[in-house]
Amino acid sequence: MNKKFWTIVIIILATAGVAVAAYYIWFHDNKEYVNPEILEPEVFHDIEFDADLLPGLWKENEVYYRYNEDGTAVTWDLADDVMEDEGTEVEWTLEQDIFTHLYHMEIGGIIPKVYNMKSLELDFMEYEDDYGVNHKFTKVEELQLIN
Repeated sequence: MNKKFWTIVIIILATAGVAVAAYYIWFHDNKEYVNPEILEPEVFHDIEFDADLLPGLWKENEVYYRYNEDGTAVTWDLADDVMEDEGTEVEWTLEQDIFTHLYHMEIGGIIPKVYNMKSLELDFMEYEDDYGVNHKFTKVEELQLIN
């Protein structure tokens, strides 16, 4: 009888545990889960920049970018003894404050780089990458390229 009694007690406790767990799952798990990687409110990208200001020749130290109106560009670095005709081809887009470069590599493949545009004026541009590195460019004339 002692064995039968404890078997019934264990069955009753197990059934009660399952009933409490089912009640909790059914009635108390009404939380809304949000995936922060997908959620991107528009308020973070509400600054508009005029992409028509980009075409032209831009310089930061010895690094040059020539942006074209058709969304293409070329970049080169005089410090590495690379001239414009040897430069890397780039495709660019500017949507609100998101400035995207797609670098076409010589060995094949495309490397994307996404920046946050901070300032874009007639002769000055500043943007920042995801690591907090600022790039400040000034627009230069063709005659200044030689210097």
